[in-house]
Amino acid sequence: MDNVFNLSFSHDGKQYDLEAVFQRVGYIHQFHIQLDGQTLIVEFDEERNYRVIGNNTTVINDSGQGLLKALVEKVSSLH
Repeated sequence: MDNVFNLSFSHDGKQYDLEAVFQRVGYIHQFHIQLDGQTLIVEFDEERNYRVIGNNTTVINDSGQGLLKALVEKVSSLH
C-alpha cells in the first residue's frame, strides 16, 4: 500500500511543501518525492544512508545548493 503525505522543510530561507509517497519495494522502502516536475527517489544505499536517485536511476549530486541534502535530512528525521 502506498502512503501519500506532504513533506515540509525549509532550506536557505525558502519553505518547501512537497508531495511524497512512501512505498515498500520487496524488503526495502522508498520515498518518491516530486520536486520541480521531477520524481526523486530517496532510498537507503549499501551503508544504510539515504541517497537520492532521479528518474533515470542515476544518483543525483547537488554539491552547490544543498537542497537535496536538506531533503535527505528531513526524510532521515522521519525514520
